[in-house]
Amino acid sequence: MLQIEFTRIDAENCDSVRTLHIKMGEGKSLELNQDVEGYNGEISKNTYSVADAQDIGFMLASTFKKAQTLQLHMDEEAASLFAVEAWVKWVSFGMALSTYSYKHTESLTLQPVISQFELNSDQASLNTALEQGQILAKSQLISRELMNKPGNVIYPVSFVQAVQELAIDKIALSYLDDKAMLDLGFGGLMAIAQGSDREARLICMDYHPKQAEKTIVLVGKGVTFDSGGISIKQPRFMSTMKVDMGGAAAVTGAMNAIANLNLPVRVIGLCGLVENMPSGSAVKPGDVVTMASGKSVEIITTDAEGRMVLADVLHYAQQTYNPDYLIDIATLTGATGISLGKAYASLMGNDESLMTSAQEAGLACSEPLWAMPTGHDLFEASLKSDFADLRHGSEEPDGSACVAATFLRHFVSPEQKWIHIDSAAMSLGMNHRKIYGKAASGYGALLLTELCQHLVSTEQKNK
Repeated sequence: MLQIEFTRIDAENCDSVRTLHIKMGEGKSLELNQDVEGYNGEISKNTYSVADAQDIGFMLASTFKKAQTLQLHMDEEAASLFAVEAWVKWVSFGMALSTYSYKHTESLTLQPVISQFELNSDQASLNTALEQGQILAKSQLISRELMNKPGNVIYPVSFVQAVQELAIDKIALSYLDDKAMLDLGFGGLMAIAQGSDREARLICMDYHPKQAEKTIVLVGKGVTFDSGGISIKQPRFMSTMKVDMGGAAAVTGAMNAIANLNLPVRVIGLCGLVENMPSGSAVKPGDVVTMASGKSVEIITTDAEGRMVLADVLHYAQQTYNPDYLIDIATLTGATGISLGKAYASLMGNDESLMTSAQEAGLACSEPLWAMPTGHDLFEASLKSDFADLRHGSEEPDGSACVAATFLRHFVSPEQKWIHIDSAAMSLGMNHRKIYGKAASGYGALLLTELCQHLVSTEQKNK
C-alpha cells in the first residue's frame, strides 16, 4: 500500500484528517464513493491515467475542503502504474487547482492563485515533484486568467501590460509596436490589425540560462477578439471569441513554468497580438498583402486571420533566433474540433522526430495530440492564386485544418524543424475533466512545458 500525505497550508478552521482509497476495479469512470468502511472515500477503476491522477488531486482537495491533512492510500497495483514522483506531481497539480474560480474584475491584473499544500515526506525527489506540480498549476492558471478576461480588458496592449505585471523571474520581456512591425514588413499581421482601433503588439519573452546549448521558439496566436472581420462570424458563440488568443495564453503560461523549473535550454515565447474587427479600414476579401517573408498573399476570407498573424511571426522567429526547434500553437480552425472533438488537438509539421516528441509530451501531461497531414497536392491546390504567390485558403472547407497548416509551411524553411498545434476545440467546454471549471481551460501550457522538457532530455541522452 502506497501512502501519500499532504497538509493544507494557511488553512483556517481546518483540523481534521481525511483519507481517500485508490484501488483497481471494474469501473471505467472516476467516481468518488463516500459510503465505504475504513476510509472517507474510495475510487475504484480498471486503470488510471495521468488525467485521472490530476483529477484525483482536484477531487481530494475540493471534496474534503475543511480537512487540514489529506491522505491518499493506494493499492499496489494502482500505485505501480506510475512512479511515485509522477503520482505526487500530478495529484499535487490537481490539488493546487482545487479552489480556483474566475472572478471578473475591471483590472487587467491576473490572479493565478493556487491552493498551497505541503508533502509530509523527507524524500527530496517527492518534494521536488510537489513543487513541480504547483508550478505547473500556477502556470496553467496564468493561461486561464488571460483567456477568461473579456476583450474589453485584455487586448493587445493590455495583454503585454498584464504579462509585465507578472514579472516572471528569469524572463526578459520586450515587444514590437505597430511602427516597428510595419518597418519589418509584417504585412500579414498588420493587415489583420488594421480594422481595429486598438494597436497590435508582438510580445517577446526570452528565457536564456547561461548553460543553454539549444534554442526553442514557441509562437502563439494572440487574436484577443475575433469578430471575423469583414467576413463577420455568426452571432452564435461569437462571445467566446475572446479566447482566440488561447495560443498566446498557452505560450505565456508555459514560459512561466519553464523559467521556474529552470530548464537548461533557451526558450523564446513570441505572441502576435491583434484584434480582428470590421471597419472602413479593415482588410477585405480579395485584397493582396505582402508578408514579412516577401511572399504576396490573396485574402479569401478575413475570418482566416490567425494564419496571417502566425506566418509573419514564424518568419520573424527564424530570421531573428535561428532556433533548433520552432513550435506554434493556435486556436486556428473549427475543422480540428469537428474532426477530433475535445479528445485531441491536432498536430502537423515537417519533422517526424519532433512530432513524435510532441505526441509523447502530450500523453505525459494529458494534453494529447493527433497527427494530421500537410503538404498534399490537394492542400496545395487550395492555396493557388491567380493574383498572388499564394492565397491563404480556399472558398471550400475541405481539409481546412490541413490547408491552414500547409499555408504556414510556406513560411517555414525546409531545414527548420517545425510543428503546428491547432487547439481550437480545447479552450472551452472541457467538462469531462474534474480540474476544469466552467470557464477557459488554459490548454497548451502543460503541453509546451512538457515538450520542452522532453526535448532537453532527448538532447542530453544523445550527447
